[in-house]
Amino acid sequence: LPVDDNSQTLTQHEKLATAHCLFFFCHGYFNPVSPLDSGLQLADGNLTVAEIIAHFRLDNCRLVTLSACETGIPDFSNISDEYNSLPYGFLLAGSTNVVSTLWKVQSSTAALLMTKFYEELEQQNHITLALQTAQSWLRDTTIEGFQAWLSQSKLSLAWQVTLKEDFEEWKQEKGATAKPFNSPDYWSAFCVIGQGG
Repeated sequence: LPVDDNSQTLTQHEKLATAHCLFFFCHGYFNPVSPLDSGLQLADGNLTVAEIIAHFRLDNCRLVTLSACETGIPDFSNISDEYNSLPYGFLLAGSTNVVSTLWKVQSSTAALLMTKFYEELEQQNHITLALQTAQSWLRDTTIEGFQAWLSQSKLSLAWQVTLKEDFEEWKQEKGATAKPFNSPDYWSAFCVIGQGG
């Protein structure tokens, strides 16, 4: 849902109620003192858990993807059956699935993983399996493999240029068969919360 000058904020966007999928690639933050004030940093301001619960109606939404740092961290201090978190807010608003992160992630790694995740989702239409396949791909692919994939990827030209330079530099340092993202720090921060299908 593009937000432009004609729509005041995302919460007032006319197509929000009919959206099947929402994707956020931005900064996220967790507020341990007041988890309902945790949120996403958008161009026109912050979108908090409290605002999501109060204003969003996502009954048609199958998937909300939060490709941002710390979007899946829950409030463990609350002793109720429900944890206040961004995924909880989107699930409460009606979405059946949320992909979020448990810790800070690098934007370039997130861009690679999310691009592959959506490629896989088009092929197999199962959210959990698509994420698992994308994570395995990120973990197991060599620099040489990434370079081959990048030449035919759907990433923007700006991302392609940035990653091409990074891969070339890593190739010189580590060799073409190195797996630059095999550490769980890169790929395991992302998780599916919800029905998973």
